[in-house]
Amino acid sequence: MQGLGEAASFVRKIAAIGVSLLALALIGALGACAPVATKTQKSAAPQRLLWPAPPDQPRFEFETVLQSAVDIAPESESDRWQRALQGRPAANDAPVINKPTAIASRDGRTYVAEPAVKAITVFDASRRKLFRFGLREPNDLKRPQALAIDGGGKVYVLDSLLHKVMVFDAIGLFIGSIDLGTRFANPVGVAVTADGSTVYVVDRGNVDQDDHKVVALAPDGRERFRLGPRGSAVGQFNIPLAAAVATDGTLYVVDSGNFRVQAFDSRGKFKLQFGSLGTAFGSFSRPRAIALDPDGNVYVADGGFNNVQIFSPTGALLMPLGRLDREPGPGNFALLAGIAIDETRRLYVLDHYFKKIEVYRWLGGTEQRRRVAAEITAAR
Repeated sequence: MQGLGEAASFVRKIAAIGVSLLALALIGALGACAPVATKTQKSAAPQRLLWPAPPDQPRFEFETVLQSAVDIAPESESDRWQRALQGRPAANDAPVINKPTAIASRDGRTYVAEPAVKAITVFDASRRKLFRFGLREPNDLKRPQALAIDGGGKVYVLDSLLHKVMVFDAIGLFIGSIDLGTRFANPVGVAVTADGSTVYVVDRGNVDQDDHKVVALAPDGRERFRLGPRGSAVGQFNIPLAAAVATDGTLYVVDSGNFRVQAFDSRGKFKLQFGSLGTAFGSFSRPRAIALDPDGNVYVADGGFNNVQIFSPTGALLMPLGRLDREPGPGNFALLAGIAIDETRRLYVLDHYFKKIEVYRWLGGTEQRRRVAAEITAAR
């Protein structure tokens, strides 16, 4: 991605500060009993809208928060007058997200997996609607755990209770399913190639077993190859949690228990790995989700640091985004549940604690980044 390479100097500045991210994660854990702040509460701290902040050249701009029906279909003045004349109550702006586990986005629709409500919640910006699917028998969901979207817009939902990958169209109409049978002990992640020809299922296994793996399946469920088992060597995993497929077919896997990301080609041959346990940017504490942008840059969400770290396709750290904070506000996260990137390079960050999705806009070229930074700085 043009411009992200320039962020290397920014990363070095941050590293020099020597902030212990593991210490911050511990503070966050100790504060887990604190009351959840809602979007109606205001943070006393200054709002950070650009990442990185000026005077560094910004790469991302905070755009909006998605939590309720009001966020996807804001009420106009005309709507308010009509509602008042008809005596209808105001739309409910309470968060609708309940214990989410994954997120995906494409063509103006943002999909959230919610096992607690046994459905996929959709923020549909293109139609200004919020709806759920996966509730109709006989193809209803039981425990939707993970999501993926192919190049044609089909939505792949891993249901960890049914042991199936359920396939729906973009508006939630059921297409078919892949039966996983008894091949998987604890399936938690799904990824799919752009053409839908290969579906990858991530199996975190059990603590006392070695069957930690990633399996490549054909659309009819036939197994093409598998990666694993448990271990720390190349091609082995310790609690793998998520995966994503690049446009060139490269498969990236979050190998959480080994504090790394591993990459494989379309036939399962190992290509590279990056990451380790540590406190500095570029290392991991609890890596749990992954997404790829159109240029193949790798975004990894860390549930310990509560940030998103962005790497090049070969694993070079480009920049971090977000921070651990128990106060609401842009870039403040307390329990990351997932991340997604759509075809416009927008970044979607799902936070379990705040029950929110934050949306970040990629700022493109250098001149655009300078203009946005100057406008926001002048407005303060």
